Amino acid sequence: MALQLEVLKNEGAHLQVHLKHAEVGLVNALRRAILSDLPCFAIDRVDFYENTSSMFNEYLANRIGLIPLTWEESVAEDAQVTFSLNVEGPCMVYSRDLRSNDDKIRVFNENIPLIKLAADQRLRFEAFALKGTLKQHAKFQSALASYSLVPERGKASVMAEADRDDEKGERNFKENEYIFLVESYNNLSAKEQLQRGIRLLQQKLDALEDAKDLK
Repeated sequence: MALQLEVLKNEGAHLQVHLKHAEVGLVNALRRAILSDLPCFAIDRVDFYENTSSMFNEYLANRIGLIPLTWEESVAEDAQVTFSLNVEGPCMVYSRDLRSNDDKIRVFNENIPLIKLAADQRLRFEAFALKGTLKQHAKFQSALASYSLVPERGKASVMAEADRDDEKGERNFKENEYIFLVESYNNLSAKEQLQRGIRLLQQKLDALEDAKDLK
């Protein structure tokens, strides 16, 4: 039978779907595609021009690299987006203080604290964002995906409330049925991230089919 997908919860950044007639290999391949293969932008290099704060350059660069950035499909594969910051204390420096030279790619979560500067402390740098995937570095991850089995009894959408199936209290599960969860970290919804993962997985399957036909 054909794979069936039913949306149980759609809360923008969080999505829960019920997959039926799905082999575990396919479900896990979709999970891995969303986790590891979806490209996103992240700051990859920081050039410090002035840093009289209490943090080393390397520590600050690591924090800056983990700031979620927005995504835009139309941006070129080899694009490099520049972010700049020039502040002087006393103040709290937030992710929103980073200024992008491209309106399409900017800081997504603007309220992440980076560092607190005391009086007369100064921070000035340029940071450069690139496209990448989780296979290169953990900072190039824009979504989380996981799945679980569906119990024979109880509501599939409320796993914790599922009834035990026998007198021993053991739970039996439905064959080839899964609850699939997606959480998005950037401006794309969890549904869009799932759709991206499905398209990417389809491209890989098409490439495998073409390779099979080669003599």
